[in-house]
Amino acid sequence: MPERAPTSPHRYLTVVLHDVAPANWAACLRVMTQIQAQARAAGVRVPITLLVVPALHGNPATPAFVRWLHELAHRGHELALHGLTHTDDAPLTGGWRDRLLRRWYTAGEGEFAALGEDEAAQRLSLARAWARALHLPVRGFVAPAWLLSGAAWRAVEAAGFAYTCTLAELVAWPGRRRLHARSIVFSTRSRWRRLLSIVWNTLLARTLARSRLLRLELHPADVDHPAVRRCWTRILAQALCEQHRKPLRLDEAAGRLRPHPPPYLPGRAPASSAAYSLKRL
Repeated sequence: MPERAPTSPHRYLTVVLHDVAPANWAACLRVMTQIQAQARAAGVRVPITLLVVPALHGNPATPAFVRWLHELAHRGHELALHGLTHTDDAPLTGGWRDRLLRRWYTAGEGEFAALGEDEAAQRLSLARAWARALHLPVRGFVAPAWLLSGAAWRAVEAAGFAYTCTLAELVAWPGRRRLHARSIVFSTRSRWRRLLSIVWNTLLARTLARSRLLRLELHPADVDHPAVRRCWTRILAQALCEQHRKPLRLDEAAGRLRPHPPPYLPGRAPASSAAYSLKRL
């Protein structure tokens, strides 16, 4: 195993795998194999946060799949809830912008994008009851496509999760503490989306090279397109070998959120909410 320079105490990396469900099991294994190959090359261990869908598109998890989840948790990876069904079946009520976001951009997968508080709370309760019945340790919740209506936000906060994420932020509770951390995420549904994702994420990774937290957010299909796979494995290798980032699970990153008071400016009232940063390990 190659020698590795000391990990930076100031920069971190989270690797997150979305849509973890029996229908995607084989692809999830291929993604994880690629991640671990990069980890071995860098001489580090990379824990993965797996976003688990209890009943993807209405199909419940199988006993064999649940045993695999237990094995992953035992090996130090993290399990987090990722909706209940991952399907946005709420009616379209917001005009063309609502249709563009919920039907074209997410292809009807943004389950919590338009839910009322009661419906969101019920789905969260069912998802947590599923995990509890199967003795699966979950502390975080990430909505499909990171989309939460205002009412769904209130339901998630009331449910008592340790954290959630948006596309650009990690949010920890109590207190809804936020850390700006833009996700690197790929879209693979069409050739033009894949090409645009590669160009965009290559540039974004360079922009985020000195960021405190780098979030690499992967989907099962990201392993099946060679150009996309080369792009994200290169970004991962650079984060580990060149930027010397410390890999963390999302729950570990959320646990390190600490308040950083804004600077006092004479003649200006203090800000109502503080900015947050990751505490030093």
